[in-house]
Amino acid sequence: MYQNVEKSLTSKFLASILALAFAAMLALAGCANETAPADNAAGADNAAVEQSADGAKAADAEGGAAANAAESKVTVSVTMPEGASASSESAEVSIPAEGTVYDALMATGWDVQAEDSDYGKYVTSINGIANGSEGEMSGWVFTVNNEQVMEGCDVCKLADGDTVEWTFFV
Repeated sequence: MYQNVEKSLTSKFLASILALAFAAMLALAGCANETAPADNAAGADNAAVEQSADGAKAADAEGGAAANAAESKVTVSVTMPEGASASSESAEVSIPAEGTVYDALMATGWDVQAEDSDYGKYVTSINGIANGSEGEMSGWVFTVNNEQVMEGCDVCKLADGDTVEWTFFV
């Protein structure tokens, strides 16, 4: 009897450790910006200056209409696990300028479920495929322009032409 209890507690402990490791991995995902937190403010300021300069060039070249565009077009794809009841899909969507990965996912019109967490929005299900449905430690992760990200999906900003890929991690 004590062996069964010990085995059950060990199993639950290991599952808890794996869940924490998975949560930490998701928390460390961020938008292709691999700088240290202290460098992020300076990097953001530099990016804003670069965007401003690029915008001024575009305004000169196109009479100002394109430079003031309030939308970005991005491509969002979802890769379903093998044998899933839903199929992999891709969509080009328009989001507000400075929109996020989460905004782009929601713009697809797909069935998306998410929860607020200590690390921001956490996507729990896309088109009926939910975290844990393919194994205890399964869930959704994303990349931007084929790079692993270090921010939450509701924080990671996108630019015109970016690609976002959601993959079910098993």
